[in-house]
Amino acid sequence: MGGRYPHMLLILILLHGANAAIDAPVEKWQTLDGRPPLVIARGGFSGLFPESSKFAYEFAMTASLPGVVLECDLQLSSDGVGFCRSGLTLDKSTLIAEMYPKKDKTYKLGLEDIHGWFAVDFTSDELINNVTVIQTIFSRPSTFDAMMGMYTLDDMAGLHPQQIWVNVEFDGFYRDHNLDIEDYLLKLPKDYPIAYISSPDISFLKSIGGKLKGRAKLIFRCLADNVTETSVKKSYGEILKDLKSIKAFASGIMVPRNYVWPVNNNLYLLPPTSLVKDAHALGLEVHVGSFANDILTSYNYSYDPAAEYLQFINNPDFTVDGLMTDFPPTASGAVACLAHNEANALASNGERPLIITHNGASGVYAGCTDLAYQ
Repeated sequence: MGGRYPHMLLILILLHGANAAIDAPVEKWQTLDGRPPLVIARGGFSGLFPESSKFAYEFAMTASLPGVVLECDLQLSSDGVGFCRSGLTLDKSTLIAEMYPKKDKTYKLGLEDIHGWFAVDFTSDELINNVTVIQTIFSRPSTFDAMMGMYTLDDMAGLHPQQIWVNVEFDGFYRDHNLDIEDYLLKLPKDYPIAYISSPDISFLKSIGGKLKGRAKLIFRCLADNVTETSVKKSYGEILKDLKSIKAFASGIMVPRNYVWPVNNNLYLLPPTSLVKDAHALGLEVHVGSFANDILTSYNYSYDPAAEYLQFINNPDFTVDGLMTDFPPTASGAVACLAHNEANALASNGERPLIITHNGASGVYAGCTDLAYQ
C-alpha cells in the first residue's frame, strides 16, 4: 500500500506515537468536558475505502486514535435488519443496479420524488449475499470497489469499537414502509457500545429520548441553515438561534463547518461565530461534520487538512467536542500530535526556527502583493 498510496506511510508514522501523545499531560481542552475532542469516522475510513465497509471500519480502528468513534448511517432492510449506508438509495454506493436491474422504484420523500434502489425493497439475505459496495466519490481510489458486501450494524459492533455513533436520517420514510427504526435501536443488545444517536428529525429525537434511559447521547444534526426541519417547520439556521429549546431534547448538536467558521464567496475565512461558546454555556456538546482531506473549503488552510482541524480544536477561544471526518487518521494526528504542541516548535538552540516565505503567503494570495506579505 505504501507504494500506491505513499501518504499512508506518513500517516502511520505520525500515528505511531499517538497513543502516548493523547495521554501526555497538556493544558485542559476547551471542550465541554475538558477531554480531547472525539474523532468520528464517518463510515469508517471512507476517504480511502468504500464507506461503511469492512475495510473502512477496520482500518479506521487500526490507523486512528484508540477511542475513534465509528459512525453508521442506519438503513433497514425489508425484514428489519440494520445496515450502515449513507443516503436513502443504494445505487450510488453499491452495484445493486447490476444485480437487480428491474427492482428500481420511485418513492415520495416529502414533496420530492426519489428514484433508485431502496433497502426497504430487499431482504437482508439479498443485500448481504448479492450486493457489493463501491466508492461514492469518483476522485477517490476505486481499488477496493466490488470487493466487499454491505455491512450491518451487527457486523460493525462485532469489531468491538469503543464507541459507535448511529445516524438516523429517514425515520419517517421507514415508518411509511412499516419499519420502526426506534424499535430497532431499543432492541439492540445492551453490550453494543452505542454512545451517540444523531438525527436531523426533532420528532424522532423527542420520541426516542425518554426510552433510552441514558444508554446513548442524543445529538441534533443540523443540515444547511436554509433547509427546513419538517416536524417544526423551521429552518435549521432559525432553530439554532434558540439553543435552549434544543437542550430540552438533545445532549448536543452536529453542525456543518460553516456554522462555526463561515467563509466568504472567495473561500476565505470570516470571524468565527459564537455557536460553540453559546452551546457550551448551556451544557450542549458541539460536533462538526463533513471534514475531508480532498475537499477545498478555505484558502486560509493552504490545502493542508490538518490546519483545518486545528482551526476548530486549537484556537485560543474554543474547542469543538468532535470532528466527523472521512479521513480519521488525519484528524487523529491533529488531535494527538499537532494540537497543544507550540512548546515543541523550537529549534535545537531553544529558539523558534526561521521560516522563509516564498513571495509572502503566495499559496493563499497572489505572490508579492500587500495581502501576501501582510
